[in-house]
Amino acid sequence: MDWYPIEALEAGKLAVLHFENQGEQRWVGYIHGDGICHWPENVSGRRPDGWQDLSALFATLPKSAKQIVSASL
Repeated sequence: MDWYPIEALEAGKLAVLHFENQGEQRWVGYIHGDGICHWPENVSGRRPDGWQDLSALFATLPKSAKQIVSASL
């Protein structure tokens, strides 16, 4: 899995976060336009060392899977 450097993290993104000390665990966070970041409580206050755009991961889902997810919300 390729991770973007944290310096490239953009506002308005829902991101999968990688923290070096957390092994293979992944966390989801949101970066507001004002630069305020919301991480899960377990990693709050820590700086991730990499990220991936979560919306890009959803873009690869087939249309049928998107409809199922959308219907469950």
